[in-house]
Amino acid sequence: MASIKKRGDKYYFSVSAGRDLTGKQIMKYKTYIPKGKTTAAIRREVEKAALDFEDEVKNGQYLDGEHMAFADLVTHWKDNYASTNLAQSTLDSYLAILKGRFYPAIGNMKIAKITALHLQNIIKGMLDQGLSPATVRREFSIVSGILAKAYKWGLVVENVARRCELPKSEKPEIRFWTADQARDFLKALNLSYRHKCKPQWRTLSKTGKDYPVPRYEREYYIPRVWREYFSLELHTGMRRGELCGLRWQDVDFENRTISVNQVLAKVDQGYIVKEPKTKSSKRTISVSKDVIDSLKSWKKEQMENSMQAGDLWSGKRGSLYDQNYVFTSPDYPGRPIYPDSVGDRFHRIIKDYNEQYGGHIPDINFHGTRHTSATLLISEGVDVVEVSHRLGHSRTSTTEDVYAHQLRKVDEHVAVVLDNILQTN
Repeated sequence: MASIKKRGDKYYFSVSAGRDLTGKQIMKYKTYIPKGKTTAAIRREVEKAALDFEDEVKNGQYLDGEHMAFADLVTHWKDNYASTNLAQSTLDSYLAILKGRFYPAIGNMKIAKITALHLQNIIKGMLDQGLSPATVRREFSIVSGILAKAYKWGLVVENVARRCELPKSEKPEIRFWTADQARDFLKALNLSYRHKCKPQWRTLSKTGKDYPVPRYEREYYIPRVWREYFSLELHTGMRRGELCGLRWQDVDFENRTISVNQVLAKVDQGYIVKEPKTKSSKRTISVSKDVIDSLKSWKKEQMENSMQAGDLWSGKRGSLYDQNYVFTSPDYPGRPIYPDSVGDRFHRIIKDYNEQYGGHIPDINFHGTRHTSATLLISEGVDVVEVSHRLGHSRTSTTEDVYAHQLRKVDEHVAVVLDNILQTN
């Protein structure tokens, strides 16, 4: 009997077509939109269509790819594969790319009618819009993966995406700071800055009358939470979401370690807490006594802030306090700092320091601080295996590939050292 599921105005049928050589069940799918007006008429129409579909499948007359649109294929891919095999944040980003980039061209096309030329035209359009070759390759891989599933499920006779020619992508330049630049940034975190406030109108609470406030300047310091956040990043090379998801229970003050056990990730509905994406991403990182002492001091200050906030504090209290996030929002006490806010604050600190103190800190992206942490370790001869562990790479080869240039410089230095040792003159 065909299985029937309803989503909105559409009905989705699924029928078993037996099992393959491995014993795995072969499923056939169809999307149906009824034309009836009344509930009873729609029910009868859908039931008949489901029975007809079941007969077609059993008699070998149904060719899925000729009936199923690409957008419907994506729905089946999401329900039968992606929702259980991909992280929610990854799935949300994939669906947004599909709807924005590919649906306008092939969303309503039957998948058996999609040709390599259709896809090649989409690739050309993406390049014409100014997207980088790396972005084109990454986004196109989503479509290719979905069509590969359609081929595996017996919906199409081949994955036409494999016939397409993709632009060659050059490796992006890795930008990072030197040791002096990193030290300048850490100094910048503790300086005072002046902020120009625009003219505005204020309302007196007692009289309700408005009065003008002229342009003025105010002095401010970077909030303590941000100083701790960026300092810990440079000392550990952790990812943005890993830092945002860090809790006090993940900090071992006695053994001076930081454990990465969860990540704060963005999804369509806001943010979710999830496990690190790979087994190696879940790791424990050693830190110095100075870093631990600074975190101890910050925890004490955060606890005082939580008491002052009273009912505004949305975190835990008492014996459950260690379940709180290490980096909580200055504006919403107890809530975590969200990943999207990190980059804005990071660039603003660099801009203000360079303008007000005549600094020369390059305005790299925030991920560059992770590269900075790694390259500083490599430049000091730290074993690449240990660097790979701190970064949470699943393979040492990934670290070697990303930091090949820095590793070559270290190897050249080692060659000179060895030559000096073996000198006979």
